[in-house]
Amino acid sequence: MTKTYIRKIIHVDMDCFYAQVEMLERPELKNVPLAIGGLPGTRSVLCTSNYAARKFGVKSAMPTDYAIRLCPQLIVLQPNFQKYEKASEKIQSIFLKYSSKVETVSLDEAYLDVSEAPSAIEIGKLIKDEIFNKTGLVASVGIAPNKYLAKIASDWKKPNGFFVIKPHEIESFVLNLPVKLIPGVGKKSQQILENLGVKTCLDLRRLSPEILALSFGKFSHELYQYCHGIDTREVIAHWERKSLSVESTFIKDICSEEELKLVLEDLYLEMNERLASHLKDEPFKKIKKVFIKIKYSNFKQSTCEETLLPFLYQEESFSRHASLDKFTHLLCNTLPRNETYCVRLIGLGVRFLTSDEVFSEQLSFLELCA
Repeated sequence: MTKTYIRKIIHVDMDCFYAQVEMLERPELKNVPLAIGGLPGTRSVLCTSNYAARKFGVKSAMPTDYAIRLCPQLIVLQPNFQKYEKASEKIQSIFLKYSSKVETVSLDEAYLDVSEAPSAIEIGKLIKDEIFNKTGLVASVGIAPNKYLAKIASDWKKPNGFFVIKPHEIESFVLNLPVKLIPGVGKKSQQILENLGVKTCLDLRRLSPEILALSFGKFSHELYQYCHGIDTREVIAHWERKSLSVESTFIKDICSEEELKLVLEDLYLEMNERLASHLKDEPFKKIKKVFIKIKYSNFKQSTCEETLLPFLYQEESFSRHASLDKFTHLLCNTLPRNETYCVRLIGLGVRFLTSDEVFSEQLSFLELCA
């Protein structure tokens, strides 16, 4: 009889990582409400907050000024990414001792595939202990047969959590799981599901495939799998960047198209520098699209993009194929005509031709030659 192969996935998530690094360096901040992000009065948002601040409702991606209103005693520090990257490198080196299949999601989060090891639980405990002993930082660890459940498990007992979902426990665990925890279910999808009377995975299972397909299209298949605890995604050690962008949030809303064009010019220069730096390691990566993103004072967002003939980046080729005029044209097309508007954020970026798309093009070309 063939033995069933069961994957063992570990998800490690550093608890309020940026804040934790700062508190380690400055112990006097440990028990006071602390957040990392843009300073008050700068129209910025927070990257993270410690648990003392979270008791007041302060959380990541929240406007700093609003966070201060929730918690007047909140201490806000500007992020020091060089410091956080250094701490992250130490943590990543620990992961590689236990698995060659490590998918780094961000500076503070990673998946490890330890399917070949005798005990994922033992490895999870060793990783957690070693991170603390070598860095003084606390991690939450989740272990499950797939990425979806491993991520949920790492969040289950936060902070300083350790939670395991074994294969035979998946069915009972998933049934009452809120659908908002399913990957890809955002506010809009959650609202659609609530309108259909769906709040848990059990509710989702009871929904007919036809209604699910009409409401979510291709995503309905993934929803069906997730509500049954199924996730076939692999742990990918090397992921491919699909886009690169720069943006600016204004201290004061801009209501003039001419002022926005001046900001766009500065962002365009910054984009060129970032592209040159990023593509040093991937000189054969091609750019296929350019786009503009605008966020208005009411927080509504608009984007506009244009598809280009894929081209290799060089400063001359970028200024020729993706000129400032092209981004300016996208900006003018994005802004509402004959309406009063004020903009709080503007961004511009490029999308890259992925290896999958290149491979797909090659296959279709060969078929034509057959």
